[in-house]
Amino acid sequence: MCYPNMPICLPCWPGCKSCQDGTPCWVQEDWLLRSGVLAIQGVFMLLIFISMLVAYRHRRNRRIRASGLLLLETILFGSLLLYFPVFIMYFRPSTFRCILLRWVRMLGFSIVYGTVTLKMYRVLKVFLSRTAQRMPYMSSLHLLRILGVMLMTVSWFLCAWTVGVMQNRDRNIPVFITTNTPDGQGFNMCYLDRWDYMMAVAELLFLCWGSSLWTAVRPVPSAFHEPRYMGIAIHNELLLSSLFHLFRFTFPSLHPDWMLLLSFTHTHVTITVTLALLFVPKVFHIFMSIVPQ
Repeated sequence: MCYPNMPICLPCWPGCKSCQDGTPCWVQEDWLLRSGVLAIQGVFMLLIFISMLVAYRHRRNRRIRASGLLLLETILFGSLLLYFPVFIMYFRPSTFRCILLRWVRMLGFSIVYGTVTLKMYRVLKVFLSRTAQRMPYMSSLHLLRILGVMLMTVSWFLCAWTVGVMQNRDRNIPVFITTNTPDGQGFNMCYLDRWDYMMAVAELLFLCWGSSLWTAVRPVPSAFHEPRYMGIAIHNELLLSSLFHLFRFTFPSLHPDWMLLLSFTHTHVTITVTLALLFVPKVFHIFMSIVPQ
């Protein structure tokens, strides 16, 4: 970089092949902002661990027993996986992190909303068993076995995708690429290919199935109104995840700090809201049962 009014040339910003002035060529992340986001995410993950302990401690509570302790703990475990993408996006992309990002998202989504959907399916079966159609009761272990089959299917898909990604890497097709912000500053990002579109569509189709189940169980009377809360959670996820995927596929070159904030916001307006809908009424009931004592 040479200044015309000065008889000297100064070096370009580190990482710049050529430059006209002292402006950085690469994106400069706000590490204070990113650390704050990471700290808040860590607090929420700690709250999930505490919720696991509270649910187990009060496993004899009527609301906990009605929902099924194993299913509630499964939902909490899946939510931990859904909180992990923010931790992964805190660091700069690498082959391992880009692959891990898809794994934790797909598995966490399948565990949380697979369990929620299967719980609504059980409510529907119980309702049918009390009418003209006699259906065998589906225990929590039975639902977990069905969930296990779903997770095996998702895992096989992710394994096939991972093998394909590694083969593409051998053909010099990168897992992460270098792109530019609208300001012309470069940064690395995980490459979004057709498989990412397929994963997003699969999520939305699964949520549509959950929505159809909720429509069927909506008239079913429930002592604790749990199907209503599960229906709100599924429709909330369906709406906001549709907007999230549309935005990130439309603007893939968004500044990394903004993309981290977008992912952080998406996590809390979906999975945190889901956990609040499912667990806050139970915690309130536990608290109200303890206060008179």
